[in-house]
Amino acid sequence: MYWSGWEMGAVEAISLSILVGSSVDYCVHLVEGYLLAGENLPPHQAEDAHSQRQWRTLEAVRHVGVAIVSSALTTVIATVPLFFCIIAPFAKFGKIVALNTGVSILYTLTVSTALLGIMAPGSFTRTRTSFLKALGAVLLAGALGLGACLLLLWSGYKVPLPNGTSL
Repeated sequence: MYWSGWEMGAVEAISLSILVGSSVDYCVHLVEGYLLAGENLPPHQAEDAHSQRQWRTLEAVRHVGVAIVSSALTTVIATVPLFFCIIAPFAKFGKIVALNTGVSILYTLTVSTALLGIMAPGSFTRTRTSFLKALGAVLLAGALGLGACLLLLWSGYKVPLPNGTSL
């Protein structure tokens, strides 16, 4: 948006709030496919962690790759009519969504797939313990973020509100 010379208005703010979730959607589905592929691991792949990662990554792309690409394609196609809209906010929104979808699918199919094949745990399976660890990490991150915000407020930092006042 900065390179296009757009100022941060209501359309850009709404677009950014929507795009935060949609930009990670394709990666999350690919990782979910990777986790599901671990449940069907062939016995001859079970000895080597590297071959496990490679096989699980290929299975994840085979399993959810078509759905991910189809979803991205339909999203971009759905935004094309907005490009030619006379109402400027709709045209901007369409361009933002199409650009975000293109970058997200490109990142998912290149960087995320490569990282899964190189660095992902080869023998990870979901258990109650792994769920509780992940939940604890998310809650800790949220608490640290809230603590940082409260610390800034107590140190005198003024957070401006839309009506002109501050917290």
